[in-house]
This record gives sequence, C-alpha cells and structure tokens, in this order.
Amino acid sequence: MARLISRPNGLAVRTATPLSGPRAVGGGGNTSIGNFMQTLASPFGAWRWQFTFPVSKNAAFRRYRGWVTALHGGANATRFPFFDPDMMSDAEAGLIATSAQRRLGMTWSNSMPWSNGQNWALSVPKVAVAEAAAKDASRIKLQVVFWGGKLQVGDYIGFFPLHFGLYMVTQEFGEGEYRIWPPLRKAIDTTGFATLSPVLAMRLESEESATADRGVAYAEEKTVVLVEVFDYDVRDYFDE
Repeated sequence: MARLISRPNGLAVRTATPLSGPRAVGGGGNTSIGNFMQTLASPFGAWRWQFTFPVSKNAAFRRYRGWVTALHGGANATRFPFFDPDMMSDAEAGLIATSAQRRLGMTWSNSMPWSNGQNWALSVPKVAVAEAAAKDASRIKLQVVFWGGKLQVGDYIGFFPLHFGLYMVTQEFGEGEYRIWPPLRKAIDTTGFATLSPVLAMRLESEESATADRGVAYAEEKTVVLVEVFDYDVRDYFDE
C-alpha cells in the first residue's frame, strides 16, 4: 500500500502557482462554421500546483531532499497544509488578541506553557457546518459566526476533521451559503467544521516533477509540481 507522509516542519514555500482549474481538466471546446470557439467548462477538475522552494542548505536542504525522495516519483502522497497569503486578516476572521499574544502565543489557563516552554499558537476561529452536504455537492452552508457569513468569491476554505480538500468560493448566496469549486471530495455534516487553513493530499505528477540537485555552496530554488489526491482515494489506497 502507498504511504501518506507529512511535509517536514520548516519547509517553506516561496511561490505557489495553480496550473489547472475547471476548464483545464475535463473541459473542451467546439468551433462553429463561422470560426467561433465555444468552450465547455467541467466542474470535476482536480488541483494541480507548482510550488517553488527558496534557496537552501544544511538542515533545510536535508528536509527537502528527504521529503522529495520519500514521495517516490508520485507513488506516495503527502499532506500539504495550504497557506493563503491573501487570506482575510485575523480581525476580519474574528480573532481578537493583543500584539504580544499574536507574537508569543497563549499559555494554559494556569498561565503555564507546555513542558517544552512553548505557548499555544494562535489561529483564526473555526466555523461549524450549518447543513449537511453530500460528496460531489457544490453548495455548502456554514454557521453565520466569525467569518462564516463573510466569505467572498476567491476565498479558500477546507473542512475538518479527517477531510483532505481545498475549495474556492465561486458564488455567494448570503446567510452563510456558498458555491464552491471543486465539488466536495467528502460528505460533510453538522458535526464538522470549516477552516481557513485547509489540508490537501498531493503527489508528484511524475518522476520529473521534482529534483534535489545541489551546488557546491547551496541548493538553488527548487520547483515541485504536485497533483491532488482525492480524499476517498487517500482512504482506500494510502497508509501512514
């Protein structure tokens, strides 16, 4: 059975470029006698991303080459936490905290940190799902709390627990109801939550999708092309 591995801590992405969308996977077109091109969109595409990692050396490069090697040219998949640099601000998302709390994190209720001396890191609130939706549904409804009623076209969201998927809002209906793309990879219900920090399962597109070459002084920027592995395929074919 193929393995599902985690991306190493500290392996930062410099740029992220989406390479496919609804019209790139499963789309098509027809040309009329008058040479007019009619394109056909498909709602069933999959994410395909190109990620660029910065110049690295020492521990950072060791983590990168170990991760790329473990992916085995696409045979294994990786958990890929998706960070949106254009995400709404903490205040817009409903996170109220002082500058010190944002910088240092939060202690336990007894004012003590974890045993390693680290505090809790702050994160934006989660939002409960308001109505159940089946796998492949493209309309969802969230509770109108925190950011649940504030999403707009272009916002990224995900779901948890145990849900691999990255979804973009493509239409707003009001009262926490939205159209998303791609369709849900897994059914959701009112026991689940939406998050602004989604996690994808992805694999290398091919053997040529990543390299781990290194110069004498350091490794140049590296480009990796990853394609989405659907949630239901992860559960059928991948293990830890």
